[in-house]
Amino acid sequence: MKITVLLAGVLDPKWPVAPDDNGLPVRPAGQLALSPFDEAALEIALKIRDKASDTEIRAIVGGGEEAIKIARTVCALNVPDVVTIAHLTLWDQAAVARELAQCCLGSDLVLIGREYGDCDDGLVPSMLARLLGYDYFGRVQALDTGEPPKLLRENGAFVEQLLLDRPVVASVTNDRRSRLRKPLMKNVMIARQAQVGTVGAVAAQGDTLKLAGVSQMAGSRSAIECTIIEGTLEQQAELLAALLLDDAA
Repeated sequence: MKITVLLAGVLDPKWPVAPDDNGLPVRPAGQLALSPFDEAALEIALKIRDKASDTEIRAIVGGGEEAIKIARTVCALNVPDVVTIAHLTLWDQAAVARELAQCCLGSDLVLIGREYGDCDDGLVPSMLARLLGYDYFGRVQALDTGEPPKLLRENGAFVEQLLLDRPVVASVTNDRRSRLRKPLMKNVMIARQAQVGTVGAVAAQGDTLKLAGVSQMAGSRSAIECTIIEGTLEQQAELLAALLLDDAA
């Protein structure tokens, strides 16, 4: 089976977001991390390979040069085929899907986090499936490693299962059962020297959205008054009660 895993990373929440000259967030390499959705998609691919050693995994990491750090994180999990792609119009999710479709041709399974990068609309996976002509299975949570393996997702009180018997694009969400494994130290050392390739983004065909401009909203975030409660439990309870009574007055 040939699996393509699409990862984009997100800005690490430990760091403040700074805009560039166009008002879009700067994504420096040192502040990017795999999102929980990225990790879940990658872990499913690794579990399939654990079950079938002839599985071929290709990881494509969105972000260009800035994504090298997280690309090496993927290399450390013994994924030899890791490349980056720099998207030309990151704000246009249809264009992003068209760029990714060029990289996924011939894959038996495409795994992608349900939200690609910091774009929270979640539209890229379904548009990608349409462009490839593949079936689409969204919100995957886990993998049943039985024979044959099946993708699983919960729907209310039921668990839906999908056999991997045809080309599929599957968007993956985080789940309590899915946690990215830790790489071996020797593989971490090898990954530091690994050659990470680059896939040139193909100019999107058709109309591409062009931003007319970006400006900051006035009063986009209001200040919130905060009081730190300290002391013994009794003192904290008394202070909290006094604050609540003041609010109620």
